[in-house]
Amino acid sequence: MTVLVTGARGHVGRAVLDALVAAGQDVRASSRDATTLDVPTAKVSADLEDPSTLDAALDGVDSVFLYTRPSGIEGFVKAAEAAGVRHVVLLSSGATLEPESAQSRIAALHHAVERALIAAPFGETRLNPGAFATNVLGWRADIASGVVRTAYPDSRVGAIHEKDIGDVAAKILADGSHVGEALQLSGPEPLSFREQAAVLADVLGKPLPVEELSPEEAAERMVALGWPPEVPPEVLRAWARTAREPSVVTDVVREVTGHAPRTFRQWVEDHRADFA
Repeated sequence: MTVLVTGARGHVGRAVLDALVAAGQDVRASSRDATTLDVPTAKVSADLEDPSTLDAALDGVDSVFLYTRPSGIEGFVKAAEAAGVRHVVLLSSGATLEPESAQSRIAALHHAVERALIAAPFGETRLNPGAFATNVLGWRADIASGVVRTAYPDSRVGAIHEKDIGDVAAKILADGSHVGEALQLSGPEPLSFREQAAVLADVLGKPLPVEELSPEEAAERMVALGWPPEVPPEVLRAWARTAREPSVVTDVVREVTGHAPRTFRQWVEDHRADFA
């Protein structure tokens, strides 16, 4: 069985790739430019928005790990069906499972891909993680300056290690389980941004006080970092909600893989070099 991992340069894509390799699976890694991939597997260039690149990437492939990309999803479905793909595991978003998802642009983008795969003639599994621990990489400049600046510092999220997403995806891709299901993934416990900063301070060995920003100040910073202007308001509303009530924590990682989800401290220890 051959598995195609799209987005293999990304944190999650690489985690899926590594977990599949460790399990002895035949893996093919893809990116828009395969020459940029440093992977221990076969690699191929594939652009999900350009169907002409997909036939070669999908040739002989049984299962696919797919990133959400609404533009081009119809072309992907057609190419995957023609190639005889049997199962697609989608990295979607926990936003699609939120009560207010109908009003969320983020959820709408993921819903579009989910619906296309649900209607496809092959099996699909949707992975719906909430907050990613890798979001904290956006604090690197703050950490270097010695002060973490964020709105809603008491917002509590069950941030998930990308390796746990990788392990879940790899297990499902290997055994073809959980077809037709949406799996809500999370880390083991909801930690506030203030508590995350304390863990970072402890592991990195430097004080990291937290400075609270207004929602307006935080939105300005996000846009300056390249976020689309319409996204920060949605993210900030979610943070306001989880400041009142912690985000959902599930045990799906353990149920699928047999091991407990990694802690936020483990994530920081694994990424210590990223903050050097």
